[in-house]
Amino acid sequence: MDINALLAAELSATPAQTAAAVSLLDEGATVPFIARYRKEITGGLDDTQLRQLADRLAYLRELQERKTTVLNSIAEQGKLTAGLQAAIDACDNKTALEDLYLPYKPKRRTKAQIAREHGLQPLAELLLAEPFRQPETEAEAFLNEHITDSKAALDGARAILTERFAEDAELVGTLREKLWREAALCAEVIEGKESEGEKFRDYFHHREALCRMPGTPRPCRFARTQRRRVARVFALSGRRRARQRPRCLRRCRGTRILVSPSATVPPMRGCATPCGWRGAANCSCRWKPKPCPH
Repeated sequence: MDINALLAAELSATPAQTAAAVSLLDEGATVPFIARYRKEITGGLDDTQLRQLADRLAYLRELQERKTTVLNSIAEQGKLTAGLQAAIDACDNKTALEDLYLPYKPKRRTKAQIAREHGLQPLAELLLAEPFRQPETEAEAFLNEHITDSKAALDGARAILTERFAEDAELVGTLREKLWREAALCAEVIEGKESEGEKFRDYFHHREALCRMPGTPRPCRFARTQRRRVARVFALSGRRRARQRPRCLRRCRGTRILVSPSATVPPMRGCATPCGWRGAANCSCRWKPKPCPH
């Protein structure tokens, strides 16, 4: 990873400017000092750019060190492949890196490992590949001295599949993005705790989309609601938000959503032009200043 080139691209600067700023920071110079007295060396980088550079420099160096540790750990296990190394080298954030490392991270014996030792891996593979089969019936073929009934067999197969899904970096990343984009955090006061949680009254019946919380994806408001839950005042839950109709459909009083590229709608009251929203295209209705959300 060429850190100087990456910083230059993020800051809209030249590699020479970022290299000079990095050198000054490594020598112990502070951001205010560089911004005021070393402009001729950094090519005029301002205080905001230098602070962003310093933060990103620390992050990228930590990321690079973590990559080295992860690669060494996987190589010691004899499981490092060219494709895996390329995927790790391409990671640009710590979350994606840890998702890739999760299947290879040393861990204690899990329920999934115990289930594999008891011969339940084929059952898990069968149920995943052919979901139309009857699980209870198939589980009876895997009973042994360790697995005495079909429920235990299915619990073991479930543990195996759960671990596999949890260690799938692409799946976990997709679900994480979907969660922040579509989920809502719901807080309900626990019955009988109204007086104890009086200072949190605003959150007695609270529902808010995660993507709209200040500081997402690590919202301070989410942390506060977690503390209230620890105080045994609230019960928290996550739910999928109901999908709303595009604003153009709500505001234009009956305008239809068009699925045919050639379809049109005559201008209606409240519309400056025909409303022809088609998927990712922008709506031409003057009531819709932003692209339609779906």
